[in-house]
Amino acid sequence: MDENEQRRTLNVTVEDLDTLDCPLCFSPFDAPIFQCKNGHAACEACCTRIHGLCSSCDEPIGEIRCQPLERAIACMLAPCAFAEHGCTRRLMYAEKAVHEALLCHYAPCACPFPGCGYAGLGLRDHIQGAHAGGDVVSFAGSAAVTLRRGTAFVVLLQETDARVFLLLNGGDVPSGRSLSVVCVGPCLAGNKSMEYELRVVGGGGGAGTSGSLSLSASGPVACTRLWMGYHPMEGFLFVPDAYWSSSGAVSVTVHVRKLNCERQGLTA
Repeated sequence: MDENEQRRTLNVTVEDLDTLDCPLCFSPFDAPIFQCKNGHAACEACCTRIHGLCSSCDEPIGEIRCQPLERAIACMLAPCAFAEHGCTRRLMYAEKAVHEALLCHYAPCACPFPGCGYAGLGLRDHIQGAHAGGDVVSFAGSAAVTLRRGTAFVVLLQETDARVFLLLNGGDVPSGRSLSVVCVGPCLAGNKSMEYELRVVGGGGGAGTSGSLSLSASGPVACTRLWMGYHPMEGFLFVPDAYWSSSGAVSVTVHVRKLNCERQGLTA
């Protein structure tokens, strides 16, 4: 395009958004997009999964790029679904789903407490006002929590940036419990993520006593707008039955760090 030529734009309405998704995996199309000689399209991952044979006509697929569709999708911009809450981002179609599910700071977050129907932008204030108690703890990067064996989760309210974390206590492993951390809220912006570190002291002597045994683990903090009771199947701290006191509790130290993915540096 000549630098003096004005870029032309056109506002259009797509009546069927399924036409912009891969018909095999139903994910939004993104380059590279391939087509067979009969014009059936599929994403790169699905072309590999179907071993290069079109699922509609059995013709080879995976060599011919569908460049008109790639160009059309690449220049499409759409508003965020949460524009009414204040998001001003205009997004490429391929990034829209990820932005709305994980990144948008204007997306409502649901309260994790059973029976509570709250979903909004002020989750931290809601929990502090409606569910304050023994299973809600304020912290600034780290916290010491007394966790009862039968408690499904403890809410950790970050004081510095109003984030909400859950210390999850899962009973999905034999002879013990699985502890992990999730964030109920959007992911960090840019090339940043979060990491948790858990430390449990037990083994008969109790926390801080001579001969006490300690367990520790660290892992990435997953982010979600709606926690539905799931527990990570990997990346958790296994706490054997023997670590729980006679009253059914352990002392857990939780630390959450921000991770700069470019420099691999940690900040509290």
